Amino acid sequence: LKLQFLYLIGTTMLRLHVVHQHVQRRWAASARPRGQPPSRSGRNSRLKEWRAALDSSPPGKVPTKLLAEMEAGIAGESPGSLPAVVSMLAKAKWRRAGRREVAGVLDTVASHLVMQRAAATMTERDVRTLLNALAKCSHRDAALLDHFAGEVAPRAGSFEARSLAMTVWSYATMRGTHGELFSAVATEAARQVGQFNPQNLANTAWAYATVRHDAPALFDSVATEAARQVGQFKPQELANTAWADATVRHDA
Repeated sequence: LKLQFLYLIGTTMLRLHVVHQHVQRRWAASARPRGQPPSRSGRNSRLKEWRAALDSSPPGKVPTKLLAEMEAGIAGESPGSLPAVVSMLAKAKWRRAGRREVAGVLDTVASHLVMQRAAATMTERDVRTLLNALAKCSHRDAALLDHFAGEVAPRAGSFEARSLAMTVWSYATMRGTHGELFSAVATEAARQVGQFNPQNLANTAWAYATVRHDAPALFDSVATEAARQVGQFKPQELANTAWADATVRHDA
């Protein structure tokens, strides 16, 4: 009986706690002046709610209502939170089935970032996360690619190996042939090539061969480093690197 009594008290307190949190959120939303964006904690809460809802969506069913809510709420988000939104969508199991609905959200994200000139203030990690997620969604936005290329190229010297590789791989996947960006990354990638792992090497070589961007010094460096790490390459990485090298030498 004591255990049953304690269980009853515990479940009752938990329910009261949940109700209290719900009332607090509703009160905070009603107390905020109209037109004022939610606080940082409010934005984080909304992102968590979106992630939970996306994760719980059945694989074959597109949550159109949720996606419409996300599209409408993008304008209230800070640029720094948007890479997480795109990453959520890139991981969704139903993404291909909801291509049109997802594209609407991604278009809104791209427009918001370009309008805010966000690339200038985003961290290196946010830049690579955003570009990588857009590439995985097969979503190409010319204005966003132009904007990020112009802002990222001058910063390439401060990017780490992983970010350099992911940036050019993302651009090549989205058919972004931005010469200034690829030239800047090529210079820095050749300097840092010793920090590249097999995946970085394969993705970088594949990207430059795909967009047909001439970077002989980079390919020489990649070839030397790939030979040193050849025992660590996965079959697909080795195939991509060999294809890229053959493509570049054929074009030359």
